[in-house]
Amino acid sequence: MSNENTFNWITTLVYKYQIGKLINENNKRPISLSPILKLQNDVNFYKNEHNIGEGGSIVRNIHELYFYINPTISGNNNFYKQLPYPLKEGPLLGMDKILQFVKSCNNPFLLNVSLVGNIFTYPNYGRFVDKIAGLVKNVIINITYIDLISHKNQLLELSMLQNISINVLFDCHPYNLIELHEFTFHMKLIFLVLSEVNYNQISEIINDIPDNYEAQIVPIFNGGNIDFFEKYVFTSQEDLNTIKITKREVFIHQTLNSNDFGKIFILPDGSVHTNVNFEPLGSINNSPYSIVFKEITEGNSWLRIRNQKPCTNCIYQWLCPSPNNYELAFGKPNLCHINL
Repeated sequence: MSNENTFNWITTLVYKYQIGKLINENNKRPISLSPILKLQNDVNFYKNEHNIGEGGSIVRNIHELYFYINPTISGNNNFYKQLPYPLKEGPLLGMDKILQFVKSCNNPFLLNVSLVGNIFTYPNYGRFVDKIAGLVKNVIINITYIDLISHKNQLLELSMLQNISINVLFDCHPYNLIELHEFTFHMKLIFLVLSEVNYNQISEIINDIPDNYEAQIVPIFNGGNIDFFEKYVFTSQEDLNTIKITKREVFIHQTLNSNDFGKIFILPDGSVHTNVNFEPLGSINNSPYSIVFKEITEGNSWLRIRNQKPCTNCIYQWLCPSPNNYELAFGKPNLCHINL
């Protein structure tokens, strides 16, 4: 290539953007396509749209909404920082504000609206759920087992509504689930575990649940079960040796947080977060546009990747999953056994 401009252009495509490959003339010509990220556009695009008074398309990056609708005695004010779990204390989040916020967020990529709390003690809950279900593809009820069993008759009514899914949350006690056997519709049962003994107890319970239930075990960090996490949750060398990951997934890990991206959490006080472990980006009274624009341009959650030590010194940097809430609970940038 004698033309310097052409050479520089090709070099940029190959080495900077990883499009194509330089080969010997006698070799077969392979095709190499670079994966393309779609933040439904990039950060600079949204900044430019914002500066010229446009930018409504930014709300297309909202995929899931979580509303902590009310407190419940069976809630926990620590668990909610690791997974969507009802709070024990706090005010009631008003129906009209929730409905207005959902309407403002509505876009083709909004898949789920989750209602976290005791839905059966929420005022006019049937009308409320029905209205939400008319706005989005799927409504997920996140409720503790104790609250669910206390309202069995209302549960049957709720299960008849369209587009409703129910996640039943169990704290770390082994319950007798015989009362669930009378229900024939699908529910997801989420069991929190603190220890190996706790895990074994829950595993025995899961073996006896009816086929119409889906079960999931979720470790929960309480500050005193570090040994359990190190043994069963931390990433090991063996985990990384057997990991199966695509080019696209690697590219995603380099660009955005696949655990947090697209999620918005609204707490009972109306504060709006993209991750409840970080400061709020606004309130339910603000426009979703302003919330998402602030998160994409200056937030800590959606674009939080492994770009700090020790991960930056590790060859597995982009193979590991995106940073998660366990790491925030531990106050560590990574949870692994890899020695650098």
